[in-house]
Amino acid sequence: SGYLFLNRFGDRITARGIAQQLKNYAEKYGLTPSVVYPHSFRHRFAKNFLEKFNDISLLADLMGHESIETTRIYLRRSSTEQQEIVDKVITW
Repeated sequence: SGYLFLNRFGDRITARGIAQQLKNYAEKYGLTPSVVYPHSFRHRFAKNFLEKFNDISLLADLMGHESIETTRIYLRRSSTEQQEIVDKVITW
């Protein structure tokens, strides 16, 4: 059929349907549903890639970005992540 995700009847699952299923799984496994959405996997891939390979230029190519500045959008750190980094640098 050309679709990646099909329901039990063989019909395509819409983008909204996929997003809702992810939210259902988030609730089931104790995750915050508001941060689990299809595009969040792309962000997670970018962060994991940089943590392991530290090559933003290659990451930009892999993600299909013409500019590294576009790739940087995926690498913003949460306030919790920022605080953890500061705590490692500064001994309170």
